[in-house]
Amino acid sequence: MSKKISPEDITKIIQPGSRIFIGTGCSEPTILTQQLVSHKHYFTDCEILHFLTLSENNYFDSQQPSPFRHQALFVGKSIRQAVNEGKADYIPISLSDIPRLVKSGRLRIDVALLQVSPPAKFGFCSLGINVDINRTVFECAKIVIAQINPLMPRTSGDSFVRFADIDYYVEHEAPLLEFTYPEPDEATEKIGRYCARLIENGSTLQLGIGAIPNAVLRHLGDKSDLAIFSEVLSDSVIDLIEAGNVNCRKNIHPHVMISFVIGSKRLYDYVNDNPFIEFHPTSVINNLANIAANSKMVSMNAALSVSLTGQVNSDSIGTHFYSGVGGQLDFTKGAALSEGGKPIICLPSLTHDGKKSRIVATLEPGSGVVVPRSDVHYVVTEWGVAYLHGKSIRERVMLMIGIAHPKFRKDLLEEAKKLHFAYEDQMLPQTKDGVVVVYPEKFEWKFTTRDQVTVFFRPVKPTDERMLQDLYYELDQDDRKLRFFSPKSTFSHEETQSAVNVDYESVFVLVGLGGEADQQKIVSIGSYYLDRPHNQAEIAFTVTKEYRNQGLTRFMLHKLIDVAREKGVAGFNGEVLKINDAMLNILKTLPYKIYFESEEDYLHFQFHFDQLKKDFE
Repeated sequence: MSKKISPEDITKIIQPGSRIFIGTGCSEPTILTQQLVSHKHYFTDCEILHFLTLSENNYFDSQQPSPFRHQALFVGKSIRQAVNEGKADYIPISLSDIPRLVKSGRLRIDVALLQVSPPAKFGFCSLGINVDINRTVFECAKIVIAQINPLMPRTSGDSFVRFADIDYYVEHEAPLLEFTYPEPDEATEKIGRYCARLIENGSTLQLGIGAIPNAVLRHLGDKSDLAIFSEVLSDSVIDLIEAGNVNCRKNIHPHVMISFVIGSKRLYDYVNDNPFIEFHPTSVINNLANIAANSKMVSMNAALSVSLTGQVNSDSIGTHFYSGVGGQLDFTKGAALSEGGKPIICLPSLTHDGKKSRIVATLEPGSGVVVPRSDVHYVVTEWGVAYLHGKSIRERVMLMIGIAHPKFRKDLLEEAKKLHFAYEDQMLPQTKDGVVVVYPEKFEWKFTTRDQVTVFFRPVKPTDERMLQDLYYELDQDDRKLRFFSPKSTFSHEETQSAVNVDYESVFVLVGLGGEADQQKIVSIGSYYLDRPHNQAEIAFTVTKEYRNQGLTRFMLHKLIDVAREKGVAGFNGEVLKINDAMLNILKTLPYKIYFESEEDYLHFQFHFDQLKKDFE
């Protein structure tokens, strides 16, 4: 038979009992795969191997089941129903393991159906927009049948294969499959913003498949010197490259390093003959050592559910298989080993119908643990960020409850108590009516000290209990006397948890955090306690020694004034020791008329926000 064939000729080439690999994603050679569907009866006892199939080919018919069996390395939309009805099989495996499985012969490939560009001057075709495992399959398959398509981009990197090594080919020009993510909803946008906060200048990014990782790119316009080392790339990255946000200058690789792209014609045109974007096989991109070698490696991957202790389920909904392992565990581990790396797991707090929490006490029976709790670092929902690595079960539980949807937090806490994952008397911030209070994210600020150190100020959270105890125990006896008017020596759980479970209305506590996100500690705290009958709030402040004389107390006082005025509070009062010159100086420099009343060794003060000094001069 001639090397050049018609599409129908594959029925003569593929023998009964063969294992047939279909090219991945948007590079699927649809002119060939359509033959598998329309001539099913020719492929007796054949097995079709998928990684990610995006075409609408329907291999299954309820009236006439397909004579061939399907093996899915990743459960995509087209194969999902068949897998869960037992008409197709699923191999749960990390992307990094697939090339070894193929090369060893354990996953034998008899026939590979791939799509390539036409051969150029020196006789090389390009695998184009999908190199990933297609490269390994090309090298290991007994027979390679290729659709040669002039519309397939010629891509840079390790994408080239010899035309002479193709056994049979079909010449067919057709637009490539395209894939677009839906417009992100409000929750997805918020998750994208939270993830963007974690990304530093000079970071290297990996973006998993999904609307959330894709949405993160929309919020990186203020970042610089970014690099990309990722399995997949989507359209959103083009704007970041053209704007200079992604330039790969700070990474060991001077190019964007990927395995495949799924997107629009705009993206395919962009990667065509573009030396800045290099395509490499899965064996390179998902190699743990290669991932870890990148600077500040940030992996962003979606999950279906996460337990309170941090078990990440990404491939099934209970026993119903939904997607696959993919490269999630590869990049989670690799990013953790990278200098300054950050592995991030993202998910909305609710299911699509809004009826169930995706933060769960324990994973549903049958759910696949793709990332074990020991390897999880950051978990992000639209309600915030939980950093779990190195935390105890109790700490993890409270952090995860804090990013669950508020309507499920009480139930999750009760479940945690039954499982002995939390204190039996553990509280949640709530109103007098028992409504769980939502963390007021808008009251967050960054402050640069006189020594040019950044302190992040935010409202207190229930998970700050241990950090607050650490702050108080760090104070010496003189400091404790200034703060508590007595040499207080203990700060119990019962007492401290009341200080961190506040309603942000009658009690508002502002904490200043120093250090990196994974090693933060409370370095200052400012609070007000409202006396509702008089509409006056008592204030108090504490700053650790290493952060004193840096303007933190003054900053906190002014921010608390802003918060209180917004909430309709009339003024502040409090007590200050007469020997506390620093605090007295801050009070005296306020623009308000201050009233002092002398007691034994302290002064009682009060001021009203509507009484300015200038009105009394």
